[in-house]
Amino acid sequence: MRLRLPQRPVCYAGWLLAGVLLLQQSGCATYSHSFEQEIQPLASRDPAAALEALEKQHHPERNRLLYHLNKAILLHMLDDYAASNVEFEQAKKVIEQYQAASVSEESAAFFINDGTRTYTGSALEQLMLHVYAALNYLLQEKVDEARVEALQIDLRLRQLQENDPDSILSIDPFVRYLTGLIYEQLGESDNAMIAYRKAYHAYLEHQKVYDISVPALLKQDLLRLSRKLGLTEEYNDYRARFKAEPRQIKREEAELIVLFHKDLAPIKRSRHIAQVDPASGYLVHFAVPVYEPRNSQVSHARVVVDQRRVNTEPMENISGIALRTLEQRMPAIMARALARAVIKYKMSRQAGENDGLAGLLMNIAGVVSEQADTRSWLTLPAEIQMARVTLPPGDYNVTLELIGQYGQITATRSLDRVNLTRGSKHYLSYLWFPAYPTTRH
Repeated sequence: MRLRLPQRPVCYAGWLLAGVLLLQQSGCATYSHSFEQEIQPLASRDPAAALEALEKQHHPERNRLLYHLNKAILLHMLDDYAASNVEFEQAKKVIEQYQAASVSEESAAFFINDGTRTYTGSALEQLMLHVYAALNYLLQEKVDEARVEALQIDLRLRQLQENDPDSILSIDPFVRYLTGLIYEQLGESDNAMIAYRKAYHAYLEHQKVYDISVPALLKQDLLRLSRKLGLTEEYNDYRARFKAEPRQIKREEAELIVLFHKDLAPIKRSRHIAQVDPASGYLVHFAVPVYEPRNSQVSHARVVVDQRRVNTEPMENISGIALRTLEQRMPAIMARALARAVIKYKMSRQAGENDGLAGLLMNIAGVVSEQADTRSWLTLPAEIQMARVTLPPGDYNVTLELIGQYGQITATRSLDRVNLTRGSKHYLSYLWFPAYPTTRH
């Protein structure tokens, strides 16, 4: 669709004034702020109260996806995994319904700001939706349902690869590793091996960009499964490369898999920029989104069970991926924002030539409506870590120690009491959100 400057720009003042009203009532400019003020502090210490506060908030249709995603995570924190997945399924429907933007939404986004669109999530958020839905099924011991999510993950990654081959997200390592765990639990060793190989190569690529290495857990899976499948040459290559021997899990042993979701992903803010448009020579003002990291003083967690202590290790750097993908998209975002600002400026100038008041109104509306789209999934963790512990069958109390940057124990959390049966895999999940101070819009 080609957008041209209208012959009577004053007629489009309605677009801008409508945008101002839209922002004042419930727009993206207030979404992050209200969440930080009312829900985020509660989520760190009382997920049930946070869920109640979320339900009381006003959620316009264009932000409905975020409502379902945040509600799903709060339900996950409350161990209501079935209800959490109901929300994730609703989120999928929103994405499917609004993924192809309507002409009217595109027009409004061009003349007002990008926040007028119905939010369908970033590529990272859409991928993490399937990851957490799969984890919910694994936590309910519904491995077949988790496999369906694994297939959807694979489809989504292929779409990302086709749409943006240079995106670091299209080779996301943890999602490959998770699908490998699912396939192996179902006895699909060949599919699991393929997934583990893809995860390994993806980690090698990611460690060039982020502070993340190939997890020791994955190295052990590659060693163990390549030997099991009789892939002698590959097995010997891994032994030499990793300088390690595989630890075989005995048939009678069970395995406890603990996922530690640390901190919160970065939050988007709006940054205003003044720039000269090369084509027109006008000095215009526009806004773009920037990420503000929300880091904490916790390094990792330590799983304590049956007098054993096992540290979690990083598996997914969600914060790093979010920062990098926004950086890759920034040239397109800035070009769009600059073009919109120039159009608004020209419209207000032309309107002012005919009617000074109309020109003033359009100029005010243009300035006020110029907001970056700062919406994001605000309960998405910054990092996913994992620990795996093999144990004899039996009942166990599981404790999680949160370890600070200097090795000190900063907090202790009691997880569920688990019953491990012969040859079983049991998943536990803990999300830790520190009580960040509330800040500006």
